[in-house]
Amino acid sequence: MKTVLATLVIGALLAVLGALGVVYSGLFNVAATVEDAPLLRWALVATREASIKRHARDIHAPPPGGVAQVETGFRIYREWCVMCHVPPGRPGPPMAKGLNPEAPDLVEAAEEMSPAELFWVTRNGIRFTGMPAWAATLSDAQMWDAVAFMKTLPQMKPADYDALERRIPLAPQQ
Repeated sequence: MKTVLATLVIGALLAVLGALGVVYSGLFNVAATVEDAPLLRWALVATREASIKRHARDIHAPPPGGVAQVETGFRIYREWCVMCHVPPGRPGPPMAKGLNPEAPDLVEAAEEMSPAELFWVTRNGIRFTGMPAWAATLSDAQMWDAVAFMKTLPQMKPADYDALERRIPLAPQQ
């Protein structure tokens, strides 16, 4: 029994020393231009998705606010989100080209995620990505408006987005 315990302690100590060696040696390249190994990418995505589900589980979405809420959400999206998240039928924005990991396609994300999960991500951001926590900038009501718009994206055609662009004026500059 003592041998097993000693082996476990030594193994744990070697693992900690190895991890510290990697951290302080600079061997791990943190450049955004480096493509992550498939196993690391899987681990990061699985961790992110599980964390979002767990932390959003107690959030209750307000009832949908209709067309006015979606239009307000569109204004917010256009002002704060479009620089990284590609609108339907548009090329990727220049800012998004250097992100690693790349910003998710909101059409797919809005289809796969619940309103509570979209709200949680918008409010809290995602560490180690370019996604900021918008709670410091936007009110909860504004973030719910943005979520309402995001939930329309899976059904939106490029022409629908273009029509919103023409119809809805830009928000006044603050």
